[in-house]
Amino acid sequence: MEKILARCLQNVKSYGIMKKNSEVLSMRIALAQTEIFSKQYEKNKKTALSICNLAQAMEVRLLLFPEMSFTGFNMDTDYSIAAGLDTVPWMQKLATTGQCYLGFGWVKATKSGKAENHYSIVAPDGSLFFDMVKLHPFSYAQEDQFFEKGNALPTCEIDGIRFGCLICYDLRFPEVFSALAPKTDCILVPANWPERRKLHWCSLLTARAIENQVYVAGINCVGTQDGLHYSGDSRFIAPDGTILQDCRSASGCFVCDLSAKTVAETRQAFPVQKDRRPDFYRSILL
Repeated sequence: MEKILARCLQNVKSYGIMKKNSEVLSMRIALAQTEIFSKQYEKNKKTALSICNLAQAMEVRLLLFPEMSFTGFNMDTDYSIAAGLDTVPWMQKLATTGQCYLGFGWVKATKSGKAENHYSIVAPDGSLFFDMVKLHPFSYAQEDQFFEKGNALPTCEIDGIRFGCLICYDLRFPEVFSALAPKTDCILVPANWPERRKLHWCSLLTARAIENQVYVAGINCVGTQDGLHYSGDSRFIAPDGTILQDCRSASGCFVCDLSAKTVAETRQAFPVQKDRRPDFYRSILL
C-alpha cells in the first residue's frame, strides 16, 4: 500500500507539468490501475478506499476502476455475485463521501442461472448513474458458459462530456465502437487484460480512438490472478490517437483532463465521420 501511495503522489507532481501544456480544461478523470487479488474482496476494497482518498485530494470528478474491480476476473460466479450484493451500496456511499463519480465492475445474478458482468457509475448523490452489461463474454476463457451477453449500449453525460463504455473483450469488436461514437466524447474500456496480449490491448485502444475520433480510456489491472500476469498499461488516448497518459506497470491513480471541445474540433478539422456508409455496412454484414 505504501508503494501505491508513493506512486500516486509522484503522479500528482508530474501532473502539474502536464496541466500547463493541456488544451481547454473541462473535466478531470482518473484511472485506478490497481493490483486485484483474486477473490479477496475485502483486501481489494481497502486498496480502493485509499485510491478514492487520493482522487479526492486531486479534485478528480470521475474515478474509474478496472473490470470486476474487487473480485478479479473469475468464473466463480457464486463468490462474485455475493460480493456484488455489497459492492453497489458500498460504492454509492463512497461516492457520496468523496463527492465524485465512481466507475467500477461487479457481477450480478440473472434469472437464467448465469450471471452478468456489469460496469456501473455511481454519482456524488449516491444514485446509480450508469450501468451496462458486457456485450461479448470471452468464450476463449469459457466466460460465455457462466455469463449472459449484454444487449444495450447506454451512454451518460457528466459535466458536458458524453460517455459510453465497453468491457475488456468488447475492445476486439469495432462495430460497437462505431455505434457509440456519434453519441459520445469518451469511451471507457475497463478490463482484466493479460500481459501476454499486451500488444493487442495497446494497439486496439489507439485504433478505436483514431477510427472514431473519441477519447478512449483503457482501465486495466496489475499483478497476478490465477496464474495470469497483468501488466497494466492503462491509458488515456486523445481523439487523434495521441497518448495523453500511459500508466505502464505502476499501480496507483493516474489523472488527465478531458474536453468535449477537443472532440468537436478534431472531427471538424478532419471530418472522417461524414464519409461513413452505415447503410452499406449493414447490407454487407447481414
